[in-house]
Amino acid sequence: MIHIVGTIATATTIYLTGKQRKDLFRRARRRETSFSEEVREALDLYLDLPPEFDKEGLAALAKEANAAMDRSIARLDETIATCRKVMEKLDELERR
Repeated sequence: MIHIVGTIATATTIYLTGKQRKDLFRRARRRETSFSEEVREALDLYLDLPPEFDKEGLAALAKEANAAMDRSIARLDETIATCRKVMEKLDELERR
């Protein structure tokens, strides 16, 4: 048996696709955790969702969030470009 912070973990057999297994091992290496810990965390996240969880609704929300992020990045890029122009003009004035 494996002891995990006050909780006893039990061995369980699950069947994963090759990609799922590979991705979980890769994530565990990057996060310096174990394969089992990644599986447990993924299951905990899933189990925290309400039973009537709407995947399509979440996908739409994620798409909306990505679009908002893209707009924010574009605005930041414009602001950086404006700041650079202002700095160039200030440098030019300073040289006079």
